[in-house]
Amino acid sequence: MSPTASGSCYDFSTYTGTYFLKGALAGGVCCSITHGAACPLDVVKTRIQLDPATYNKGMLGGFRQVIAAEGVGALATGLGPTAGGYFVQGWFKFGGFEFLKVN
Repeated sequence: MSPTASGSCYDFSTYTGTYFLKGALAGGVCCSITHGAACPLDVVKTRIQLDPATYNKGMLGGFRQVIAAEGVGALATGLGPTAGGYFVQGWFKFGGFEFLKVN
């Protein structure tokens, strides 16, 4: 790497507001997807914790019991707040990382 005119080995002109927004948006979307995908696991885990007498057949049995009793839509309970909350968290975590990495 050869130094730029400012004497730095980094070209800071590539780090525009759009760059930071892309990093923040990517972090928000990725956190929403990964944590949202785990939402059905949380639903079953919580049911097992709250009512161990009913949901006493393990995780796979718990999935079957929840679907049989309430339908498959019950596995998405809390998906909206989970995805929204983790979108904000990912936005600031990854957008902030990109910002602080450069500045």
